[in-house]
Amino acid sequence: MLKVRALPLEPILIAMPQSEKPSSASLAAIEAAALQLLHAVRSAGNGFASQLHPLTLAGKPPLSVPQLFNEFMLSKARAGRSDNYLRITHTALANFASGRERMAVASVSASEIEGWLYSQKWQPRTVKNNLGILRTVLAWAVTRGELAGNVALGIDAPTIDNDPPEIHTPAEVRHVLETARGIDLNTARFLAVRYFGGLRASEAAALEENEIGEKFIEVTAAKAKTRRRRLVTIQPVLRAWLALGGCLPLRQVNNRLRAVTLALGQRWPKNAPRHSFCSYHLAKFQNAGKTALEAGHTEQVLFNSYREIVTPADADEFWSILPKRRSRIALERRLRRQCRLEESWDKIPCAAGKYVPPLR
Repeated sequence: MLKVRALPLEPILIAMPQSEKPSSASLAAIEAAALQLLHAVRSAGNGFASQLHPLTLAGKPPLSVPQLFNEFMLSKARAGRSDNYLRITHTALANFASGRERMAVASVSASEIEGWLYSQKWQPRTVKNNLGILRTVLAWAVTRGELAGNVALGIDAPTIDNDPPEIHTPAEVRHVLETARGIDLNTARFLAVRYFGGLRASEAAALEENEIGEKFIEVTAAKAKTRRRRLVTIQPVLRAWLALGGCLPLRQVNNRLRAVTLALGQRWPKNAPRHSFCSYHLAKFQNAGKTALEAGHTEQVLFNSYREIVTPADADEFWSILPKRRSRIALERRLRRQCRLEESWDKIPCAAGKYVPPLR
């Protein structure tokens, strides 16, 4: 849920949600709180820049950096942008606004933005993404009549090497899933949906059991990054892993995934499950349109960002990764252990960025 904290000189005053599940708060409550806050911010910030900058339109009071950023965030929240979009945007804007709380936004120069981008020691893709966020904010200010020009357009975006995405081999996928199965059935269920259904991390984290049908997984528009509902085919291999049990949505996703990755002792490339799905799905079914449709993006994005070339033999092996057979007694013992594990997770406070092992 979007929350507002009454600190008029903070760089970003609309705090992002802490939960990983999409917000169900009423938009009216968000607007009322944010509008009240913006009034206080404007009252506190009007004296920070007494002279009009050339980029400021005549007759309009100068906006500070925090004021503009807050108005932008409010506008996007009203427009129904996803929690993930708001969270990512908030992180970038809060970083830029730190130390510039009293600066008029019209006084921000291209060189200052460029200096900020390259002083953070970010990877080129992160630099490009954050430059894009600032370009969007300043372009929004121009269309609203707050600024006469967008200085961020004068900054060259870094060139991104089009390296192929890293994926897991079939043997690594089996190791991941069997390891997760031995630690936590719910995490194994979450990972199986990602590997064999191609769901994004945010989509899988929000997936509920009533959205898993006999033949399809429904990704609702509210939970999809693209805001478009789609159906993902449940292939036989995914059905086999789902049949092991477990329950979604997965609570404390980051902590539980970290518990699995610590036990793996193998590499974990960024977004490996989704990249693996796209690569092996395309190699197996030889239909770029179908792969892109199930993954929830375009064919161009598929070839530019998600696809690694794999052999048909590797694709066949990937789509044949069935769980190892275990005795009924072992399965019943595992289910009882899962119940105790869930109870232990309830006793652990969610520590952002820090793994806290479950109570034994």
